[in-house]
Amino acid sequence: MVLSAVLLAAGITLMLVVHILVVLWVLRRGMTARVAEHAEEEDAGLTAEELGELPCHDFKEGGPGECAVCLEAFMAGDRCMVLPRCEHGFHAECVSSWLRKSRLCPICRTEVAGAVAGEVVVEVAAA
Repeated sequence: MVLSAVLLAAGITLMLVVHILVVLWVLRRGMTARVAEHAEEEDAGLTAEELGELPCHDFKEGGPGECAVCLEAFMAGDRCMVLPRCEHGFHAECVSSWLRKSRLCPICRTEVAGAVAGEVVVEVAAA
């Protein structure tokens, strides 16, 4: 009789522990999903106004490099954009497409928002 009572108590305790672990797992999983949703909201792209404030220039002949988004070499006359905080350069059209979806540089993941406004013309000396 004593053995039955001990086994019953152990069974109830085990069921209670399993129930608590399942509840904690579900709560933690829900928190992780909410954190991921919040991170996606923070990573929303730039507005048209913010994109318009980023410095652009016409690429001059003789400079090396390629756009990290489309992987095409820069050609003379291409409209290019250099991100102010990290100074990575891209074709303006390619990086604008990227920045409408994400506020981060496609190369180094530096946040682009809040950058200094103004248009800059960069001249690269011919080699």
